[in-house]
Amino acid sequence: MADISLKYLSGRTNKIVFVFFIIVTFYSVSLFVAPMTLEPGTVEGLDGAANRIVYSNRWEELSPYHHAVYLFSDLNCHQNHERSYTLNGNQMPVCARDVGIFIGFSLGFLLMSFTRGARNLKDTLLDTMNVNTEISEIKKTIILVIIGAIFALPLILDGSIQLVTDYESFNAFRTFTGVLFGFGFSVFISGMILSASSFEDY
Repeated sequence: MADISLKYLSGRTNKIVFVFFIIVTFYSVSLFVAPMTLEPGTVEGLDGAANRIVYSNRWEELSPYHHAVYLFSDLNCHQNHERSYTLNGNQMPVCARDVGIFIGFSLGFLLMSFTRGARNLKDTLLDTMNVNTEISEIKKTIILVIIGAIFALPLILDGSIQLVTDYESFNAFRTFTGVLFGFGFSVFISGMILSASSFEDY
């Protein structure tokens, strides 16, 4: 069975992962709270670009909390209104896929906050998934590649096919692929943190 227990939260590296969980969860919750606590129709019709701030002047009119949430979201998401959810008459700060990614991040960091790190990254990840670690390194690699593909490929394929064809996904599926990717990625990052200090005496 996977070595998951509340007692491991006392470990230094688990505390680091738990801090990631708190930060990401606060932001994830804010994705819902921000539009719900604004006057209906305050934020709508966004269509920006990823990795740069497009609507900086627009956010200055908001309260500090809403300003921070939407500004950070503006930086990391394209905020296409057709690919985003609307709450309380306001567009959510990030697109449907990113909503899923951050929810996945929260779930992954939460799980790994209570997981004991093994002697290396591969064993930490495999032990978390109840996979026997007493197998060859080649088998470990193959298993992890397959599992990684399960979490990452749905998002990669869905986004790539949309980019090069007329295929248009739908928001619920975008969110689903985002959750898978976010969970897998956060588990991988957490595994790196935990295995880096596996010599800790829990």
